[in-house]
Amino acid sequence: MSIRSVAVVGAGYVGLPVACTFASKGVSTLAVDIDAARVDKINRGISPIEGEEPGLAELISTAVQGGTLIATTDYSRISSADAIIVCVDTPIDEATRRPVLKILRSAVLTAGKHMRRGALVSIESTLPPRTMQDVVIPTLEEASGMKAGRDFLLVHCPERVMPGRLLRNLREYDRVLGGFDDASIEAGRKLYSIIMGGKLHTSDLVHAEISKTLENAYRDVQIAFANEVALACEELGADAYEVRRLVNTCPFRDMHIPGAGVGGHCLPKDSWLFASSLNGFKPTIITSARETNERMPVHMVELVEDALSEAGRKIESSKIAVLGLAFLHDSDDTRHSPALTIIDRLHGHAELVVHDPYVAKEYRAPLVRDLDAAVRGADCLVIVTDHSCYRNLDLHKLKAVMRTPAIVDGRNLLSSEECRGAGFVYRGIGKGMRKGGPTWSEPAECKNKS
Repeated sequence: MSIRSVAVVGAGYVGLPVACTFASKGVSTLAVDIDAARVDKINRGISPIEGEEPGLAELISTAVQGGTLIATTDYSRISSADAIIVCVDTPIDEATRRPVLKILRSAVLTAGKHMRRGALVSIESTLPPRTMQDVVIPTLEEASGMKAGRDFLLVHCPERVMPGRLLRNLREYDRVLGGFDDASIEAGRKLYSIIMGGKLHTSDLVHAEISKTLENAYRDVQIAFANEVALACEELGADAYEVRRLVNTCPFRDMHIPGAGVGGHCLPKDSWLFASSLNGFKPTIITSARETNERMPVHMVELVEDALSEAGRKIESSKIAVLGLAFLHDSDDTRHSPALTIIDRLHGHAELVVHDPYVAKEYRAPLVRDLDAAVRGADCLVIVTDHSCYRNLDLHKLKAVMRTPAIVDGRNLLSSEECRGAGFVYRGIGKGMRKGGPTWSEPAECKNKS
């Protein structure tokens, strides 16, 4: 199969880097999205993704100017593509924790209506196991009037990108490629070899689905362990980051970093996507880990209340500055950010202001771009995201402009000793204290690091 043209359905954090990378290799590439404003930006050679995303803006500009990348809202234009790559969201219902496949069904249905005979369809979206067999194949066949394996080829090649390193991961990481049949796998190899430097590990469709959900569930479990250790250390008057340092001196140990919560598109939902596919066996470690991580931003609010109480203030009469709305450092991605839960919990109880140097859209509270303006008159700073600009905060300057010197540190960016020495009430995830102050002296390598 020859790949001369590619259509990428969904031009977000996954689809846009895929599209512009194919375009950079000389492949005629169509980026299809329902968001007209996003399409317009891309066609003007402007990246709609903010934050530190090395190389992306330049790649888009070059591809558009070179004529190999065009964005459109017209799905009928995919009819000329040799390969159609679907990169759309597969969220969960927050109340039921069940997958919501409406966007996926719509994208696949549209692809089926317009794809040409002999085309290769690749689904990069993360899927509950058996979705390819039970949803994608029947939808494509019904919409197209064609048969998988006979009239079109089909693979599932789950994405492995993350904000801040979209292009790097796309080019360098290994990928799993599940195929409907041998011919589909061979076509998938040809497609992804155009843009990948890593290896393709081939299997069938269901194993590809399971591996994707579980690689993220596994990391979620690891983070949950670190967060449980952090909560225990708070009670024991210990520092979880010092515990982590010591634990990891033992071979084959890799305790993760605790924090204010787990955000992003993948980790908060992929455990539930996997669990949703099971009717008899019910996983307990995976789901309880997810619940632990969901609890961390709620615990952040508890630390805020505790810090304000020590400072002699009630939360109802306090101004709270939330530092960081994105879920990831130096990114504009707010999907499932712990900050959203924190703001939800504090909204209506305290005066809120949010600072983030990358996010453009407000969420339930004024969004201030100037850090000095955000912290002025505040009674408590809540560090939710480890943006680079928060790593060297001037404590003396902060104290001079704040009304009440209180800090809740969800990312271990500040030294508890230095904060308390500067006259701040300090609380931090995983940082316990007994009556009379800290129970240990922080080594230099643990200070001001996440």
